[in-house]
Amino acid sequence: MGLNQQTSSELTRLGERLKSVLKLALSELAPHVHSINSLTIFLNYHRSNSQRVFTAQKLTDGHQVLCALPGVKALQEFIEKASPHISATSYEKLSKAHQLYAGAIAQHASSHADLKRQLNALHYKKSPSKSDNRAQLYYAAKSLLGFSIDHVCCSYVLTVNSSNTHFLQEVAMISKLGIQRAQEAAPFVQFYSHPHPNDFNKPARLTQTSKIEQNQFSIGIVEPLSSPGFYNAYTSYSVSNSGMVFDEIPNVDTLDATFIFNNPDELVNPLTHSSQCTSTSISIKNPAKKLTLLVFVDKKINATSNVKVGCYHGNQKVEEGKLNAADMWTERLPDFPQLQVVSLESPQNYITEHPELAEKIAFLLNYSELEDTQFACYVMEVDFPIWSSTYRIYFEHSE
Repeated sequence: MGLNQQTSSELTRLGERLKSVLKLALSELAPHVHSINSLTIFLNYHRSNSQRVFTAQKLTDGHQVLCALPGVKALQEFIEKASPHISATSYEKLSKAHQLYAGAIAQHASSHADLKRQLNALHYKKSPSKSDNRAQLYYAAKSLLGFSIDHVCCSYVLTVNSSNTHFLQEVAMISKLGIQRAQEAAPFVQFYSHPHPNDFNKPARLTQTSKIEQNQFSIGIVEPLSSPGFYNAYTSYSVSNSGMVFDEIPNVDTLDATFIFNNPDELVNPLTHSSQCTSTSISIKNPAKKLTLLVFVDKKINATSNVKVGCYHGNQKVEEGKLNAADMWTERLPDFPQLQVVSLESPQNYITEHPELAEKIAFLLNYSELEDTQFACYVMEVDFPIWSSTYRIYFEHSE
């Protein structure tokens, strides 16, 4: 008759239990048994079942664990072959969990394959996840606007302005990768919040040898990280909405555009002023498949701050230094992005895992003439960020 909510919850707990005991048993094996191949050889165990065991103990959802596991007989074989190499406690826990696993299949299904089928069917009956809803919004907005972006990657560097310690030096790199624009779509506009410089003519052309002018607000296009010809697509500055307009876009299927903004005099230094908050954000002005928001914050500032994240209505107005969670709850959208602490020493681990970002981060730090070791690094990653919203990583400062 299929699984109901109660049996589904029981199976979730069973899957989590099996994951836990498998993880413990694998941790007790010899140090060199750390891969599917080495486990296969060490235990003389079938390779595909070794892969299933390794996969199951890494999953978080109990249902997924049950689906990933080997069948009843194959799991029993694993326990028997592992028993000489693990503690008596682990063996007892594995055996008990295996009995429950076999009993659950006998009670609720005709086989392990049938249990997997039922669990998958139950999963698809559930309401769409928020990620699914965000994806639907992305595709609808893309179709409506004729404009989309594969990846919005934004990196902020926040440190004390060495020339004027009353302010923070804020350097931001915004990369928009895989831009697709239909012929009838609106022009590509890059927005920014800083008051427009009176002497602005066009954005600067930044290359590998370009260096920051610390005390001057500036806007530049990073040519090595943008599509050929993109710089020449600049058309005008739109006073009404504070944005650079690019209309004569090169005739290519997809386009990359990377900007750097240097802001030396808008964010007060919380170490010397009574600022409640330092805010970094990116507004999703165009439908995007993925958002990565990285913030490198000077360790001295990080030590006196409480870092938070949020997703807010795109049209909110925030007075700089005043944003905090208590005031902004009415504007917060029901999307809760996860914050990762990349490293309190340097972002090298994150860069190693995301080599596509390495060149961008290296260019930003080199342009800013800064060393990554002076920063704590935080990151927010969101699939299908909500169109027309603003995502923030912000630092609430101690009194």
